Amino acid sequence: MDVLNNLPAGGAATEILRVHPRLAAVFDALDASSWPWLLLRGGDDLALPAGDVDILVDKGVLPVLDGLLAAAGFCRVRAPGHGSHRFYFHYAVDDGAWIKLDVVSDLAFGPYQQWRTPWAARCLRRRVRRGTHWMPDPADQAWLLLLHLFMDKGSISPERHPLARAAARTAADGGRIAESVRRRVGAGLVAEMVDSVLDGRFDDVPGTAARMRAAWRGGLSPRLIAGANRVLRHAGAQVRGHTPLLGVMAPDGAGKTTLLNGLHADVPLPTKYVYMGLWGAGPWDKVLGRIPGGRTGKKIYRLVRGGVLARFYRRMGKVVLMDRVAYDALLGGSGGGPLAGMSNALALAVIPAPDVLLVLDVPGPVMFERKGEHSPELLESWRQDYLKLAGRLPGGRVVDAAQPAAAVQRVATGIVWETLSRPAGIRAATRRRNPGNGRSPAAQESVAPVAPAAPGAGAAEALALHLWRLLDWRFLIPVLQPRNLGFAGQVSQETEAALRLLDPEAVRLAGPAGASCDVVLLASPGRGHVEAAGLALEPGGWICVEASRSLLQRSGPRTLRGWKRTLERRGYQDVTLYWNAPNRDRTARLVPVRSGVAIRDTLALRKDVRFGALKAAAAHLALALHVFDLMVPEGTVTGRRPEGGGRP
Repeated sequence: MDVLNNLPAGGAATEILRVHPRLAAVFDALDASSWPWLLLRGGDDLALPAGDVDILVDKGVLPVLDGLLAAAGFCRVRAPGHGSHRFYFHYAVDDGAWIKLDVVSDLAFGPYQQWRTPWAARCLRRRVRRGTHWMPDPADQAWLLLLHLFMDKGSISPERHPLARAAARTAADGGRIAESVRRRVGAGLVAEMVDSVLDGRFDDVPGTAARMRAAWRGGLSPRLIAGANRVLRHAGAQVRGHTPLLGVMAPDGAGKTTLLNGLHADVPLPTKYVYMGLWGAGPWDKVLGRIPGGRTGKKIYRLVRGGVLARFYRRMGKVVLMDRVAYDALLGGSGGGPLAGMSNALALAVIPAPDVLLVLDVPGPVMFERKGEHSPELLESWRQDYLKLAGRLPGGRVVDAAQPAAAVQRVATGIVWETLSRPAGIRAATRRRNPGNGRSPAAQESVAPVAPAAPGAGAAEALALHLWRLLDWRFLIPVLQPRNLGFAGQVSQETEAALRLLDPEAVRLAGPAGASCDVVLLASPGRGHVEAAGLALEPGGWICVEASRSLLQRSGPRTLRGWKRTLERRGYQDVTLYWNAPNRDRTARLVPVRSGVAIRDTLALRKDVRFGALKAAAAHLALALHVFDLMVPEGTVTGRRPEGGGRP
C-alpha cells in the first residue's frame, strides 16, 4: 500500500502525495541519521518514480549511507567518474519496476560534474519540510532546476516546458543562488536564460546553455575535472558486495537467449552476458572432426574461456548472466568416451557454479513450434531430463517458460533481485539445505520471487555455520555476550545478521547522536567512525576494529600499526593487534602480532599455498626487522576505554 503524505502549508494540508513504501523507508532512515538531507527533484513523482530520485545529503552521513540504504532495501552500484554521485537500486517486485536513487553530497553541474559549486551546505540549511521529506527553499529549487536543464541537459524537452516556466517565474524574483550564478557566468547570460524560458523561446536554450558553459568561472578547471571523470568512467559500474551469477538451462527453443538478452537490456545493474555453448556447432566442426580429439579440444577451449570470463566479470562487480552451464555435462547422452568424460569433469571444475540456476520448463511441442528443430518427442524427453536434473542441483529454480516472454522475464528479474539483496552466506546455506526449494520439479513450474528477509529477521534458521566465524572477534575481548552492541563501517548484510543474533538490539552508529554500548565493532571504518565509537562506548567498554593495510588510503591509518597507535593516542588501554590469517573472509587463525612463536607456527602451516614459501620468507624477514605489524594485510585491533575520564 502506498504511503499518503500531506503537503502542509502553514499547518493546512493542501495536497496529498503518494510515496512508494521503499522511498518512505529511505526518508525515515535519513531522518533517523540526524544529518540534513533533501529531495532535489521529483517530489511529485514518488508513488512509482519513472526516473531517478535525486537526493542531496550532508557529507557527514556518507560513511554510514550504504548501511542506512541497505536496511531500507537498496543495493549500491559504484560508478567511478560521476563526482559525488552515489547510485542505489531497488526492484519493487509487486510493481515489476526498478527504483533508482541518485544521492549527491555536492552540487555540481555538467555531464561530467565539471562545474562545481559550494552551495550544498547552504541549500541544506535553508531546506523546508514537505510531508515526509525535505525540499529545497523554493528559490533554491527554481535555480537548481534551471541550472540542471541548461548546464546538465543543454536543452528543455517539451514535457518539461511548464515546469521550466514555473521555475523561471520564481527565479526572476532573485534568490541567494542568483547572485552566485551571476558572478560565474555574467548578469547578461543569467537574464538571457530566464527570459528565454519565460518567453517560450525554447529553441534558443541550446545556444544560451553553450555560452553559459563557456563563460563559467570559479573553482578548478572544468576541462581537467571532465577529463579525469571521463577516464574514471572507463572502469565501468560495479555492484557493491557479492555479485550473483545466474545460469540458465533448457533445451533449444525454450527461450534461454531471449530471456538473458532481455535481462541484460532491462536490468539497470551492471550485467555481463556469457554464452558457453560448449557443445554447440561451429564453423570449424568439419575440420576438427577429422582431427583426433579436435572436438574435445574445442570444448575445452570454450569452457576455459567461458569460465575465465565469468570469474573475471564477477570480480569486476558485474551480475553474470550465463547461457548454459557446466551442469549440462550431467545430462544423459552428453558424454562420448573417455576424452568427453574428462572434458565434462573439467567443465564442472572450471566453470563457476551459479548462485541461482533457472531451468526453463516448456512442453516439447511448444519448443518445436518455436524453433522447428529436432522433434516434439525428443524435445519432451530432454525437458524431462532437465526437470529431473533441476531437482538435485543447488540453487535450482524451475520457471514456467511457456508463458509470454515478458512474464518470464519479470519472474527472472525478481529472482535476480532476491539473490542480490540477500546475504551471500544465507543464500549458500539455503541452497545446501534445500537445493530444489523443497518441491519436486513438477511442482516448480512457476516460481514467484521471494521478498528478501530483513537482516536479523528469521536469520537464525538460515545463518550458515561458517557465518558464525564472522563473530570470532568476540574471543579477543572478555565480553562474550555484550549487553549493548554497536557497529559501524562497511558491515555486510550477513555480518549484520550475525550481530543481531548476538544482540537483537544491536545499533548501527550513525551521525553525531551517540548510543550507549559496552562493545563496538568497526569494520573497515571510515571518517568519523572512531569518533562515533568513542561517543557511544561506556567506561570499561571494548572496541574492535577490523581493518586492512591500504597504502593508497587518502586519510586515516594506512597500516594495522597505524590503527593500533590511533587507539592508543585516543586513550584506549590494553590495545592489542591480531593478524586474521589468511584474511578476514576466510579467517583460520587470529594470531597475536606480539607473539613471534604464534606467527612462525601460522607461517609453517601456510607453506603449501601458492607462493607460500616466498610469502613466508618475506614474513620472517618482516618479523626479524620488527615491522610485521606494518606488513599485516588484514587484522583486528582491540582496545578498552578507561573506567574513568572522558570519552576517547
